[in-house]
Amino acid sequence: MSAQGLPAHILALFTPRPPPQHLPPCVVKPSIKISGCAEYVEFFSTDPPPPREPWESPLERKARRHREKVQAHKAAQKKIIDNYDPHKDPNASGDPFKTLFVGRISYDTTEKKLKREFEVFGSIKKVRMVYDQKGKPRGYAFIEFEHERDLKNAYKQGDGKKIDGRRVMVDVERGRTVEGWLPRRLGGGRGPGRQGKPSKKKQRRLAETTEKLKEKEKEEKADKKKDKEKARLL
Repeated sequence: MSAQGLPAHILALFTPRPPPQHLPPCVVKPSIKISGCAEYVEFFSTDPPPPREPWESPLERKARRHREKVQAHKAAQKKIIDNYDPHKDPNASGDPFKTLFVGRISYDTTEKKLKREFEVFGSIKKVRMVYDQKGKPRGYAFIEFEHERDLKNAYKQGDGKKIDGRRVMVDVERGRTVEGWLPRRLGGGRGPGRQGKPSKKKQRRLAETTEKLKEKEKEEKADKKKDKEKARLL
């Protein structure tokens, strides 16, 4: 079949391509001979190396600063503990065996309101709310009763009493009645104190441990049930 008579754009499809470009052959370069440096060791310096400069990572620096801060705080606290004597406190007056400690008080609670709430247990001689240096309440107070039996009633029945939307915690005054007692600000007090929120990793680990314990308890209950059934059949 002849291609004559076809349009130009169709004939362009049948035209041969140009020949490939001729390139010169690759020249093989001579390889460089590489030898060791053992024969040149004697030309190096024999002086001892310079001392290594100390360096600490950011985590080590953070840990060091935290450790120094804790040590400084403990040293300052030790001096305060050595000079701590609750019997010489001018604010701590009255009979310590008739004084009730009330903690976890709402910051909106006043001394009048606290006295009115605890007068149901007996006659009150004095109520002292503790404030900080700026005049803000610290959240605890001391109540001195007229009689020791009223203190015992308040100690037994007043714990968990709801005042201004918060449940208070009561205890006897331990600063002047218990030998060697230290307040929370000096590392003493009762309970574990303030604890930060555990990390997600700790929460996940705690949840896994709880699940394992629950599964173990279920298995033990199932084993006991099987043993009872076997004993009943025998």
